[in-house]
Amino acid sequence: MKLRRSRVVTGLVLVAALVLMADRSWAIRYKLPGSSEAWGLKYDVEVEDTGSDTLRVTFTLADEGRLKPIHSIDLVAFSKQRDRQGGRAYDVNEPIKFKPSGDGAREGTVTFPKKFADEAKIRIITLTVDGQRRAPNAGAYYDIPISDYLKKTPEVASPPARKVTK
Repeated sequence: MKLRRSRVVTGLVLVAALVLMADRSWAIRYKLPGSSEAWGLKYDVEVEDTGSDTLRVTFTLADEGRLKPIHSIDLVAFSKQRDRQGGRAYDVNEPIKFKPSGDGAREGTVTFPKKFADEAKIRIITLTVDGQRRAPNAGAYYDIPISDYLKKTPEVASPPARKVTK
C-alpha cells in the first residue's frame, strides 16, 4: 500500500512541477509602436541579391538606444497560413550573429530565401525599456521590415506622346 501511495504522490509532484515550470516558460512580448528615432535606435540595413534564390541582409547596429540591453536580434518570416488559434509558424528564423565593425558599431549578416522577402523582418527583442525590466514573463520587440530596403527595379517609362499636326 505504501508503494502505491508513493507512486501517486510522486506523479502528482511531477505534474505540479511541470505546470509551474510551464508558466515560467511562456513568454509574452509586446510590439513597440513608433519609429526607430522614438526608441533611440541607430542602425543600417543593406539587402543584396546574391544572384541565386537568396538574399543577403547586412544589419549594422550603431546604438541600442532606449532598448539597451538587447536580448536578441533575428531575421524572421512568418507563414501566411494561420492555425486554429490564429498563430503562425516561422518560415525563416535566423539569428543575426554580430561582429564589431571598425567604427564601434556591430555588424551581422544573414542569408535567407528570396521567396520570403515580402514577409521577412528583423526582430529586435528586449526585456527592458528605458532600463526598466518589463513584467516578469514579458518582453518587447521592434520590427524592421526587409521590404522597405529591397531595391525596387525602376519601371521603364514610355516615351512622351508626340503631338501630331496636320
